[in-house]
Amino acid sequence: ILRAVANGEIENVVLSAQQIAFGTRIMMRNSNLDGNMKLMIYNEMPKKNRKYAIQKAVNTMNTLQSIVTQASKIDHPLTKEEMLEMADLYRYARLELNEMYEYLSPNEKDKYYGYLMKVTEYEKKIAEGTYNPELDGIL
Repeated sequence: ILRAVANGEIENVVLSAQQIAFGTRIMMRNSNLDGNMKLMIYNEMPKKNRKYAIQKAVNTMNTLQSIVTQASKIDHPLTKEEMLEMADLYRYARLELNEMYEYLSPNEKDKYYGYLMKVTEYEKKIAEGTYNPELDGIL
């Protein structure tokens, strides 16, 4: 969304740095991303890949924390350059997560792919404004 707004592909959307900082903190807390990555690495990751997966997990968390820190320092409307910088950071975090996923065994990949599909469906409903926790349940 950041990149699309910055490039003018989505109009009449105002994004604030505070929204980015708050939303990223909420995502990190509610998903327990750090704890879940640790569980995955130590319980589901082949031992030979753990060292590499740990580095990807650290890079992911550091990048997300960097987004929060940078966004929290901005006290003006986001510029196009700032939106693109934040979008690049989010992209990097996603790529690091994907590389960590690639270190899993095929069976574990299948399991996490199923989780990904559920999260994608949830995010789509949130973006469309059609998510209803009473009907859709809690993710």
